[in-house]
Amino acid sequence: MKPKDKPIQAKAELTIPASPAWFGAIRELIICFSNESGFSSRESGSIALAVDEALSNVHRHGYDRSNTELIELSLETTWATKLTPCNIIICIEDRGKQVEIELIRSRDLNKVRPGGLGVHLIQSIMDKATWTHRKNGGMRLVLEKHGSSLLESTDEPQENEN
Repeated sequence: MKPKDKPIQAKAELTIPASPAWFGAIRELIICFSNESGFSSRESGSIALAVDEALSNVHRHGYDRSNTELIELSLETTWATKLTPCNIIICIEDRGKQVEIELIRSRDLNKVRPGGLGVHLIQSIMDKATWTHRKNGGMRLVLEKHGSSLLESTDEPQENEN
């Protein structure tokens, strides 16, 4: 692959039902955006997992498992170039129950039991995860992940330009 010289930005905005039936399509979209931007397949899968956990939390906790409410999702990526690292910013907004920000945390990892690891996974995978209240109700989560430039990437060998 010949490194790109000029960064390209891609954006998408979607409004989807808060139904797990939609989450698979969103995972595929996140993987596509991430891969095209320059993240490795492994990183792209991890980013998709973090988004899936966030969507599941909205469905389960914000909307009490209702499939008829809506989630607004926006993606913005910057594609890696020779010198510019790839970057993805994902914003997830709902109109569900507001939660005190300080209560959003992982459970005690020393207590072995199923569930309760979504926030831990999100914070472990992403470089930044910021929860805020929306003015007219609901929550907003902004996720950020920064990758490497194409010259720094070790996922694929670089072609010799000579």
